Amino acid sequence: MARHRRVRRPSRAGLVAMTAVVVAAGAVASRADTWWPETRPFVTEATVGEPVVVEPVQVTVHGARAATVLADGLDDLGSEGVWVAVDVTAAALDRPAAISGMALRDRRGREYAASARATNPMVGGPFDPLVPERGEVVFELPSDALGRLTLVISPDAPGRTVPRAEAELALRVDEAADEPLTPRSRELANAAEAG
Repeated sequence: MARHRRVRRPSRAGLVAMTAVVVAAGAVASRADTWWPETRPFVTEATVGEPVVVEPVQVTVHGARAATVLADGLDDLGSEGVWVAVDVTAAALDRPAAISGMALRDRRGREYAASARATNPMVGGPFDPLVPERGEVVFELPSDALGRLTLVISPDAPGRTVPRAEAELALRVDEAADEPLTPRSRELANAAEAG
């Protein structure tokens, strides 16, 4: 016949100590967001025509333009909103690097990533060190987003000296042209264009 062991219950002092630990952990968890705020990217602000280093790339924004139709070389693409092309020059600093993403933020805080409906060779493909290339990045926005815009540039993660670095740049695009917008393709930039 098997003997059953008697389960020993914790002492009253043990129960009080465990309860205190659980209450303290709950208090810390509820205040964690104010004691240790969420890490946000390190943001460098720049202006049009000014080169900005966002580890591990350097980018110069030359301006932006908008149209209701995008001419991609094969066909014209319409939009429920507008197409915005941002003219940029970029180069890696000391080893090949890419811009992993670009977004346009409107005055309401809505963000629009570079369009997947258009070819965007300035985003995702690596740049050679100290060899500036220029091209346009295309975005598709609703018509009411035009006006004050902020371009957000996010470089790729490997090799960054500054973790989660981004650059932000103020742009203004007030109206969209009626003629089709043909984006500038990626090509080597001359010395004057490099900024």
